[in-house]
Amino acid sequence: MSLNRLNQIKKRATSQESKVTINTEFYFLAKELGCLPELIGREFEFIKDENGVITGFRQKPISIPTFINLMNEMEKDYKRQEREMNKSKGRRR
Repeated sequence: MSLNRLNQIKKRATSQESKVTINTEFYFLAKELGCLPELIGREFEFIKDENGVITGFRQKPISIPTFINLMNEMEKDYKRQEREMNKSKGRRR
């Protein structure tokens, strides 16, 4: 991924159009990286050794609050895309 693309993601995630949360930033990053489908329904627990070095991970079912947060972010993104599409349709006429 190019540095320019990362800057675009950062700009969109930190825009002032609405209150940006860590959930929003996480959603935009996962969407841009194309890994959103892999994340839905999954959480990961990292296994560390006594020195704090990650030695593995365990896949777990996603918690209900995390799932709800992710669905809320998807809904906000869908509405934002609809608004942008309606704006562009209005300019063509």
